[in-house]
Amino acid sequence: MKLHQINKYKLMAWALPAITLLSTGCTKEFLEPEPLSFYEPSKTFSTQKGLESALASCDKAVRNFFVGDGAPIVSEYVYSDLAVCGTTDQPSATGVQIDLNTYLTPTATDNVSTTRYLYFWKEIYKNINYANTIITYIDDVEGLDEEVKNEMLGRAYFHRALRYYWLVFQFKDVPLFTQAVEGAKFDYQSTKRSVILDMITRDLEFAVQHVAEVPEMGGMVSKGACRHLLIKCLLATGRFDEAIAEANTLIDGSGYQLMTSTFGTFVNPMPDEHPVTRNVIWDLHRPENKMIGENKEVIHCMINRHGYSDSSDDMQTMRNCVPFWPATGSFAIMTPSGETGMSISATYFNYRKALGRGVAKMRPTNYAQYGLWLGDPTDLRHDAESGNWINMENLRYNHPNLFRDDDPYAGMNLQLYDEDGGLLCTDTIRSWFGWPHYKVWVEDPDRESGTDYRGGEGDWYLFRLAETYLLRAEAYIWKGDKASAAADVNAIRERAHCTKLFTPEEMNMGVVMDERARELYMEEWRHVELSRVSYIYALTGQTDEFGQTYSEETISDNSYWWQRVCKYNNFYNSGIKTRSNVAYTISPYHIFFPVPQSSINGNREGVINQNKGYAGYEHNVEPFDNLEEAIASELDFSN
Repeated sequence: MKLHQINKYKLMAWALPAITLLSTGCTKEFLEPEPLSFYEPSKTFSTQKGLESALASCDKAVRNFFVGDGAPIVSEYVYSDLAVCGTTDQPSATGVQIDLNTYLTPTATDNVSTTRYLYFWKEIYKNINYANTIITYIDDVEGLDEEVKNEMLGRAYFHRALRYYWLVFQFKDVPLFTQAVEGAKFDYQSTKRSVILDMITRDLEFAVQHVAEVPEMGGMVSKGACRHLLIKCLLATGRFDEAIAEANTLIDGSGYQLMTSTFGTFVNPMPDEHPVTRNVIWDLHRPENKMIGENKEVIHCMINRHGYSDSSDDMQTMRNCVPFWPATGSFAIMTPSGETGMSISATYFNYRKALGRGVAKMRPTNYAQYGLWLGDPTDLRHDAESGNWINMENLRYNHPNLFRDDDPYAGMNLQLYDEDGGLLCTDTIRSWFGWPHYKVWVEDPDRESGTDYRGGEGDWYLFRLAETYLLRAEAYIWKGDKASAAADVNAIRERAHCTKLFTPEEMNMGVVMDERARELYMEEWRHVELSRVSYIYALTGQTDEFGQTYSEETISDNSYWWQRVCKYNNFYNSGIKTRSNVAYTISPYHIFFPVPQSSINGNREGVINQNKGYAGYEHNVEPFDNLEEAIASELDFSN
């Protein structure tokens, strides 16, 4: 019997997460854009149209993690080797993700400037319930063609698997929901993530068999997307040969290919302020080109376009990922002559639209800016000459007063130090760093006037074939086939015109993770992927490039994630403080977010486990260690 046939409930499909896990009421916002349809699920999900509406909500909901001021994905980088929070003007007492040792707790607040752990918990479980409504009610649709039914079920499995994949590597052992639930339930228990990983791997194997190779509409789940996520789950469950086989099919037998030449529409948005020389990396990441037929690299893309009522959200990448270059007052970037150097509203070199009005929600580490790129002056992903990458020294002093007063530095390139070695930028954390312009520049037509150009709507990659190559390279590393791993990594590097190619002798997991950092900026969930690799190291007992071995029992004390954070993140635990006098801190147990205390308290008749390192861990009980027991408990109502 299939899991979706175990039981059926005919009332509020969303009630359990809304009451006991999400700590919110049932509101119309719960399943936008078709809110009314979910108040009578037994009627809505008795038709194919109703199921399609629910699947559309699943498709749309993926985008929510990538858009907006302080987009949730920013936290995935802040909790990694590649970045920290750059909003140095805010004290950690407000919940800003800087002093994590003090302020990341199970009761911490959650907003666009903070850890977002509560957002992830709420939104992911809400998304899981979107998928579960389809899985629960699909058998109620009379006359539904079996092939159509299996495809819709496969798409729902993909969405549920994607959310659980994120969840178990952010929170470890979590409550498992496989069905839409009637009413409130207060005696849930955590399920081991290995059990959840096994379940979603089986679900994805079903999806790969039944989801269409080419979906009816852009933004819908394809067979390729299911296979790509399956590869990640096969890696996480130690099935490396199968992961390689699935990657072979995706790379060589599914119609995808790396884009190696320029294609599509060439956009050179502000040639006077920041000219761009056309190249394949620039074209690949233009929103206009991501979903066109010529682009053979895209596996799954989130549709996000200006003027689309149900698919339109500002990316705000030009706010989140760009330095606060037009800072004013005592934190302004100064000229060597002692004048304020930069202005958001300048007449000459008007960078407002060319760069965006950044606030540095995400500030890259030195490793992300420099260390990753050493020895590769021709790498298009870090190339300032083509315009793909921007260093602060590429900008010119543009403050109107400089031109009015005939200051000798008007229009000259920025300097960090004067001739005596004096620092010309007081807040280098927030206002002085380089960034990949080719990734973050997104047209913002609603902000053409004014000074707040943030980055508007744009299609965004979830999965690209470049990542499939790197997943296969990782599988080869686990298998000890370093020659094959080198070939896959070098395929990505050759496309980027790198001068440095890796030999088999140089290959290790660090090489693969570094290449992921270079290639998948703001696409991969960096913390999740490092957590996943940490889990595999714990399962296999293999030794990493740091000479370390790990176990699952002690993963909150030492992990591959922790070793990379310690080695490559120069901010945490180094004594560096913000201008609010807050030190950057992090600990080994932050490989996992805290389970929200509100959810633990709301589950008053059972125990949802807390992660080690956080208050309440001492109250944990053994999680379910098999799927049958977890499902039986899920369906065993006490009321």
